[in-house]
Amino acid sequence: MAKRDRKKEVKMRKLLLLIWFVFIIAFASFAIFLYKKKDTVKEDLNFTTKFSYQTNADPDINALVINYLAALSRSDQATLQSCVTNPAQFDNMATVQSQARVITGYGNINCYTVQGLDENSVVCFAVANISIVNIDSKPLDMLGPYYIVKTNGQYLIDNSMLSQEVQDYMTKVCQDSDIQELYRIVKEDEEKCATEDPGFKEFLDKLNN
Repeated sequence: MAKRDRKKEVKMRKLLLLIWFVFIIAFASFAIFLYKKKDTVKEDLNFTTKFSYQTNADPDINALVINYLAALSRSDQATLQSCVTNPAQFDNMATVQSQARVITGYGNINCYTVQGLDENSVVCFAVANISIVNIDSKPLDMLGPYYIVKTNGQYLIDNSMLSQEVQDYMTKVCQDSDIQELYRIVKEDEEKCATEDPGFKEFLDKLNN
C-alpha cells in the first residue's frame, strides 16, 4: 500500500513538473511575441510618416528661404550674397533686377524639406503666394528645389556647380509622388486665379508664348 502511494506521489510530481514546464515555455513564447510586437510598433512610429517631406521643420531653414526670397524681390545684393555658398553669382544683378520688376513680393511662405545626401543637407521646396506688378491675384508658386547645406553651423543655399550625384538625387526627390502632389496643388491654384482674374490670365498667356 505504501509503495502504491509512493508511485502515485512520483507520478503526481512528474505531472506537476510537466505542467510547470509547459507553463514556462508558453509564458516565454508569449513574452517573445510581445517583445517583437513592441519593436515593430516602435519601428513604425519612428520611420513611417504620412509624407516623404517635412513642413516648416526647421525655423533656421525657413528664415534663410524667407530672407532669400525677400532679397530677390528687393534686388538686395548683400543679403542674396549672404544666403548662398557662391556670392559671386550675384556680382551682376541684372537678371535679379529684371525679375524684381515683375515679381514684387512673396507671402505665406512654407518650406517643404527632404533629407539630403548627408545629415548636413536638405532639399527644400518653397510654396508661396507671389505678388505680380499690376495683377490683383496672388497665385501660389513653387520655388526651388534648393539644395541647402549647413556650413560652420549656418544654413546656406548651395548655388555652386552641384555634383552629378546631388543633381541625380534632387531629380529623384522631385519625382516623388508627395512632391508631385504639391506641384499639382500649385498648378490648380494658378488655373483658378487665371479663371477669376483676366489680368493674371493675360500675364500667363504672355509668359507661355
